[in-house]
Amino acid sequence: MRKTHLIIAFACMGWTVKAQDSLRTVQLDEVVVTGTKSEIPVEKSGKSIFKLTRKDIESSGEQTVADLLNEVPGVQMDGNFGPLGTNIGYFIRGASSKRTLVLIDGVPFNDPSGIDQTYDFRLLDLDQVESIEILKGGLSTLYGTGAAAGVINVTLKKAKGDGIGGTAGMTYGSFSTINPNLNVSGSQGKLNFLVNTGYRKSDGFSAAADPSGTGNYDDDGFEGYNFLSKVGYDFTEDFSLTFTGSLDDFAADYDQSEFTDADNTTEYQQLRFGLSPKLKIGNTSIKGDMFYSKLDRLFLSPGSAFLPRDEYDAENIQVDFVADHNLTENVKMIGGLNYQDLKYNQPSLDEEGFYMIDPYLSIIFDQSNFNLQLGTRLNQHSEYGSNFVWNVNPSYLIGTGESRIKLFSSYSTSFITPSLFQLFGPFGANTELEPEESKSAEGGLAFTQGILQLEGVYFYRLDENLIVYSSLFEYENADQEIKTDGLEFTGSAQVSSSISLSANYAFVRRLDDAKLYRIPSHKYGALLNYQPIDGLNIGLNYLHTGDRTQQYYNSDISDTDEAELDAFDLVDLSASYVFGNLTFSGSINNLLDENYQAIYGFNSVKRNYRIGMRYSFN
Repeated sequence: MRKTHLIIAFACMGWTVKAQDSLRTVQLDEVVVTGTKSEIPVEKSGKSIFKLTRKDIESSGEQTVADLLNEVPGVQMDGNFGPLGTNIGYFIRGASSKRTLVLIDGVPFNDPSGIDQTYDFRLLDLDQVESIEILKGGLSTLYGTGAAAGVINVTLKKAKGDGIGGTAGMTYGSFSTINPNLNVSGSQGKLNFLVNTGYRKSDGFSAAADPSGTGNYDDDGFEGYNFLSKVGYDFTEDFSLTFTGSLDDFAADYDQSEFTDADNTTEYQQLRFGLSPKLKIGNTSIKGDMFYSKLDRLFLSPGSAFLPRDEYDAENIQVDFVADHNLTENVKMIGGLNYQDLKYNQPSLDEEGFYMIDPYLSIIFDQSNFNLQLGTRLNQHSEYGSNFVWNVNPSYLIGTGESRIKLFSSYSTSFITPSLFQLFGPFGANTELEPEESKSAEGGLAFTQGILQLEGVYFYRLDENLIVYSSLFEYENADQEIKTDGLEFTGSAQVSSSISLSANYAFVRRLDDAKLYRIPSHKYGALLNYQPIDGLNIGLNYLHTGDRTQQYYNSDISDTDEAELDAFDLVDLSASYVFGNLTFSGSINNLLDENYQAIYGFNSVKRNYRIGMRYSFN
């Protein structure tokens, strides 16, 4: 009965968004960078882009990046409803994690030692994040491998203002979860700096579900710290240099498998540093990023006779230089060169690696209300040779002022390189692997009329040359393909000066009669945001996650089996109040204490709370 009432309420809203509009698409007059590597009004972009600002993050009541991303239409996070140390998967438009590229300050970062070389969101502290842009659709022409279904671009905090200022905060919540943090930044003359540090600790709860119901399973805790520093110097008005250094570290308990408790622990540590020069010569802007990262992973399973200790070490060098040049008043050229060098090793194996050198070029035609983006990239890989991708992305804007309609579409080809583990790892390695390929198309309409904004998008994606683990116990490129399509609808309305509404709906399906594992075909959400007085913000958020199918290993039949997971509905309540330099916040998540199963055989968080306080100083 409760679910029926929530669905009726959602339907009556008609459209919607999230607290402080964080579930909205970007407003047509806002500026984004992910779609072109250059600042551009979103009305000139032919892509569907969501942007979460620092204000959105602070008012959301969420404690992790994964929680925030799970509320974006077309995005499904996996593991965010478990203890803090649970592995996090991310799926955009029905695609697995390896088909989504994660950028940190515009630079690709992943784990070279992982089977799919994806990014681990557990390393990222939400307090370090300034904004997040989520671009859906393929964009390998700009960003290379992995950008087949989407790009998640996380921008970390930067130095602000003259003098010295910052924030100090503390949150406390269920499962004895604490999160103190400190952020200090400032500038003096040509020098600017930022230092951010945070600590997270949670006693957690048992990840594995106890089928006996006796409650004897141990809690699975989490402890981590994060340190970020940035130092910049403006040598002239046209040349600046920024140094970035960070250290992220966490340890977490984890259980053996579904319904099976264990005294296992994992430890992660990532060191990252780099230089980012910026240079302007006439009407040409040049930006560079030169970063090195080292990631160490350790798994301890004292109850395992087969592998009680497992270690992975990885290194990642990323160098990218991009030039933005105005050829004419209406034509812009964006060209760059990207170099990636990835290595990994295990104690029992020799160090292995590969490198890529990719030149890329985009041309942007901007003629009145018509915009056309064309892009190409030549991927040159040390193992499999070369690979060429391209994209075309037109859009057209109708109307001016408060009443506007944007028509947009795109077609792109993308690629996913085989991972180091698949090429050289201890199980089924194959140095003859070719990259996976994707072809994506989308078309949509964005409408703005005063206080109302609506957007609808249809997408289609074809994934080919898939890398699979064969019956011969070896990775190989299979003669298989995955066809996926879907629809996404979003909307928002500023009902009054104190009330805003927003809502979204996403539908995805496989066109080849195969199943979408861990991904719901239907997902929708809505949020009411209310500001009764100056400084006080109250948000009520609703999220429906549809039925899902999950594969798991069934020991009774010694083979892979499937479990059907029921749909569930969650309601979260959050509030914040600003009083001078102090901000007080609190949230109750899973307000109605829904009993649900996000992952088969594992527990999902029940009703929980969080309170916090932040002091701003300057």
